Amino acid sequence: MSRGKNLFFNCLTFVFVILTVIMAGLMFNIATDAMEPPFFAPKPTQVIPTVAALASPTPKPSWTPSLTATPTNTFTPSSTPTETPPQPSATNTATMTPSITFTPSITGTFTPSATVTPSPTNTLQPPTFTPTKTLTPTPSATWTPTYTPTGPTATSTPEFPYIVQPGSISLRQATNAAGCNWQGIGGQVTTDRAEPIAGVQIRVRGDTLAEQSTLSGTNMAYGPSGWEIQVAALTNTERYYIDLWIDNQQVSDTVQIVFPNSCQQNLAVVNFIRTRPS
Repeated sequence: MSRGKNLFFNCLTFVFVILTVIMAGLMFNIATDAMEPPFFAPKPTQVIPTVAALASPTPKPSWTPSLTATPTNTFTPSSTPTETPPQPSATNTATMTPSITFTPSITGTFTPSATVTPSPTNTLQPPTFTPTKTLTPTPSATWTPTYTPTGPTATSTPEFPYIVQPGSISLRQATNAAGCNWQGIGGQVTTDRAEPIAGVQIRVRGDTLAEQSTLSGTNMAYGPSGWEIQVAALTNTERYYIDLWIDNQQVSDTVQIVFPNSCQQNLAVVNFIRTRPS
C-alpha cells in the first residue's frame, strides 16, 4: 500500500515540473513580444512646424505596452511527500524458549516365570497289525444262591447255617481216567474253623438231570468230609443246581453251576462251611 502511494506522488510531481517548464516558456515569449511595437500601432503624423506660433506640442498619445502579469495560481511541486511514510511496524519474531517436556515411558518389570521346556514329542506311527489268535471266552462255573421254598406257601428267606466257602468254586480237570466221558461236581463240608462235618446231604439237579444226592464224608479225595456226584457221561454246557439238606430241611442257599463243555474243566469244586449250629 505504501509503495503505491509513493508512485502516485512521484507521477504527480513529474506532471507539475512539466507544467512549470511550459509556463516559464510562455512568460519568456510574452516578455520578448513587449519590447517590439505591435503591428497594428498607428504611425505618428509628421507635423510641419510653423514659425508663427510656438505652441506647446500637443502630447500625442502613445501606447506603451507594459507587461502586466496576470496572477495565476501557481503550484510549486515539492519533492517532499505530504503523506508521512508508514513507519515500519514491529515484526513479531518467534522466540524459541526451550522447555523440558517429560515424556513418561513404560518401564518393563521383569517377573520371573517358570520356563516350560518342551518334552520330546512322540510321533505316532501307523499301527502295525499282527495277526493273533483270538481267544474265545470260555464259560466258567457260576453260582447264584436261590431259595427253594418247602411247603405250599413261600415265606421270607431264612438265614441258612451253611454257606458256600468264599472263593471255593472252581473248574478243573477230573483226576479219573474218563476224560471227556465224565462230568461231575464235588467238594467238602466243614465248619468255619475247617473242621470236617460228615452226614450232610448234598442234592444236585439240572435242566435235564433228575435230582441226585450223596452225603458228605463219602469221598476222601476231597477231604475227610468230601463228596462227589457225576452229572453227565459227556461234557456239556447244562446248568446245575446244588444245595445242602439235613432231615429234609434245606440248610444252604442253592448254587448254580454252568460247565463250559471242556475236557479240561469237567469237574466243578464247591465247598460249604457252617457258620452256626443248625
